[in-house]
Amino acid sequence: MSKHPGIYYDIRRKARDLLYKDYTQQPPIQYNYRCLNWSFDLSCQNIEVVKGLRTASRFITPFQNKVELQYLHDHARITAGINLAANTPLNFSGVVGNSFFSIGTDLSFDMVKKKFEKWDAGLSFNTAILIASLTLDDMGDTLSGSCYYTVSPQTNTAFGTELSHKFMSNETTFTLATQHSLFPITLVKTRVSSNGKVGALIQQQLFPSLFLFTIAGDVDVRDVSRTAKLGLSLAVKPLDQNK
Repeated sequence: MSKHPGIYYDIRRKARDLLYKDYTQQPPIQYNYRCLNWSFDLSCQNIEVVKGLRTASRFITPFQNKVELQYLHDHARITAGINLAANTPLNFSGVVGNSFFSIGTDLSFDMVKKKFEKWDAGLSFNTAILIASLTLDDMGDTLSGSCYYTVSPQTNTAFGTELSHKFMSNETTFTLATQHSLFPITLVKTRVSSNGKVGALIQQQLFPSLFLFTIAGDVDVRDVSRTAKLGLSLAVKPLDQNK
């Protein structure tokens, strides 16, 4: 394990990816054309400008182009970014801690309206087997606790849970997910939530660590005929990634 705390996005990242990533629910940024929903998301991280300072950029077609500056220290990580589109907020996040414990916040400030559009906060406890986190999102309206438990690193077998409560609607949701590699290049994930939503996917590496082809399905068991979804996706990843 690394010694630094990571950036704010890393708080509950493994649990979030296990519970939600690559299923058929649509991403926040998408383009709708007739019966198709699509988006193109490209992220890149440049080499250090000076020691501890580097730039990152993200391009989402057709709506967002974000440029970010990151300061990376052994016990603190600070990021600041702005979307190149007009009338978009300035984003800032900061994390302090180490590889075992980290705490941080994520803010978005609208420079036109002169007010905060988002503020989130979270903390995380990390071990080689169990990662537990607590986050406060949606301007303080949503409190979520999540856990990611590694069963077998050899077969990429893991369990993830999340308990989330929305204060304004007084709604509580529990979600459980699991993953397992049938073969070194074939991953299966399943997910079930207390609100009746069930999902599953199978992900195949077409070329090791480069192309990922995913078939995913989601259904609300309370209304199967209207909510069943099936999706396909193809992802291209760099050969060398930080786990």
